[in-house]
Amino acid sequence: MKPNKPITTLVAGLGRIGWEYHIAAAAKNPHFAVTAGVDIVSERRRECEEVYGCRTFETIDEALAANVAELAVIATRSIDHCEHAVKALEAGCHVFVDKPAAMNLAEMDRMIDAARRNKRVLTVNQSLRAHKDVRFIREVIDSGVLGKVFWIKRGFAGSFYRRNDWQMEKRYGGGAYNNPGVHLTDAVLQLADAPVHDVWGDLKRTGASAGDADDFARVSIRTEDGRLIEFATTYTTAFGEPEWLICGNCGSMQIESHKSTTARLKYFDPAKAPKRELEGPVPAGREYRIPEELPWVEEEVAIEPKKPYPDWYDNLYETIRNGATPNVTAESARETIRVMDEARKASIWKY
Repeated sequence: MKPNKPITTLVAGLGRIGWEYHIAAAAKNPHFAVTAGVDIVSERRRECEEVYGCRTFETIDEALAANVAELAVIATRSIDHCEHAVKALEAGCHVFVDKPAAMNLAEMDRMIDAARRNKRVLTVNQSLRAHKDVRFIREVIDSGVLGKVFWIKRGFAGSFYRRNDWQMEKRYGGGAYNNPGVHLTDAVLQLADAPVHDVWGDLKRTGASAGDADDFARVSIRTEDGRLIEFATTYTTAFGEPEWLICGNCGSMQIESHKSTTARLKYFDPAKAPKRELEGPVPAGREYRIPEELPWVEEEVAIEPKKPYPDWYDNLYETIRNGATPNVTAESARETIRVMDEARKASIWKY
């Protein structure tokens, strides 16, 4: 049997993520052949021609009309993702779109509809799903060592910088929530064990950064089994807090920062704990006996998930050529966008 031929690929948007990740990853993977680069900046197009020896175009319309690729990687400005993805799907291309996949649920549904009608793959680069901490937390929750997990908090690193790039302009789809916030929304949803019940959000522009988009977002997600999952993302907090806190009724886990290689766990086996019976309305000896003595296990463990995560472009090849399940299904990306819509609706602040 002949091996499947490489997937011809165009990368639309040769900015940071398009240039440093997507086109480089596709070019070094033998399953892909970079045939086109698209960017509005002429210097970027010339560099792409020199480095990758491919054709370049100023607009995605020109590239699609030239019929140069089977796959379109969309890494343009956030506000253009839906329009560019739909055009590529209607032209018969499979689509790998960077985050955020869309500006709202209506746009996401347009993209999914176009993929279904044209029988093409649509997947999204929600890269935090592959990160070790998210996968490790998922495995710890599944192990049951913390008991019933009722609260997950993803903290924020201390950083204060006054952004003045396009990510701070609404007209380009910028803002803290559309940038790191979409990553965090998608990541914490991987730690839910039941459908989302309701969402609360607080988005605002503090005024520290240039532009008119939000530079602060705090989101709380409550699932149908009662789990509270929350996070904040901000460019304007000079001090940080622990990256992750996961609390169950038999213990907790903490990861200090995104640079941490270990996690702290403190938990107990309820079968080995003394019975705890209600005393009634009058505590003996006028004491509440808090804290009680428990058979605590305290350990520091390496953040090393047991299950590997498929390489993004290897998985994309298997999905397009052999019908594998993509790392990120369009439906799961849709839920991320839906939750983001709900958080925006719940926010009472105008910015």
